[in-house]
Amino acid sequence: MRTKLVRITAFISILISPAIAFSGEDNNWQFDVAPLYFWAINIDGDMGIRGRTTEASIDFGTVWDHLEGSFTMRFNAMYREKFGILVDYNYLDLGKEETTVAGNIEASFTSQILNLAGTYRFLHGPNSLDGVAGIRYNKLDAGINLRDLAVDLDGDHSWVDPIAGLRYNYQISEMWSIRLYGDIGGFGAASDFTWQALGMIDYQPWENVSIVAGYRAIGTDYETGSGADRFTYDATVYGPIVGIDIRW
Repeated sequence: MRTKLVRITAFISILISPAIAFSGEDNNWQFDVAPLYFWAINIDGDMGIRGRTTEASIDFGTVWDHLEGSFTMRFNAMYREKFGILVDYNYLDLGKEETTVAGNIEASFTSQILNLAGTYRFLHGPNSLDGVAGIRYNKLDAGINLRDLAVDLDGDHSWVDPIAGLRYNYQISEMWSIRLYGDIGGFGAASDFTWQALGMIDYQPWENVSIVAGYRAIGTDYETGSGADRFTYDATVYGPIVGIDIRW
């Protein structure tokens, strides 16, 4: 777990470090980073591993009880209030072991979602509107191990979807604003369809720090393989979100 997080942090640092380097030389850049925000995740849908489909509906209480590890990060950069970069990463690791009449059962679920996109600002002022285009990388590793019966069902799949969307910001006052974001993608390139919706209220009591809270959902309909090798994931990950943004 620790090794994974080190690798993840190093990878994201490589992605955003060139933009941050420019900030020391060019004051046309604006940055917004949430180094660790909290997303109270719920999962609702179905998952199929090796042709066997099961319900993948997990509420936040269950997620919390079986949480092995979690890491979240969001980064935005804007150049001359026109061109921008968006990076958003979420890592979730769940595990469970129990003894039943079928024997010892070990279940695991690991999810990684990386949104990487470029943005272009069409509308400036108190009401700003950005176009978004990029990719969403998904990696899922789910498995059920029935130790006493020597049965091991696992599904380890990763895929990349193109996405396009809009980002809107309304400045209510000097300290308060509303942020809305939505995208769609997939279109058969990997997923049949994927979408994301995010709404947040932003309160900025200090010059470089703001508190944000809202709600976020990501839906994915993905299928690959056939017969005993068939893997399906048709689910929505959703829940309230809260965090602190640092801006400069």
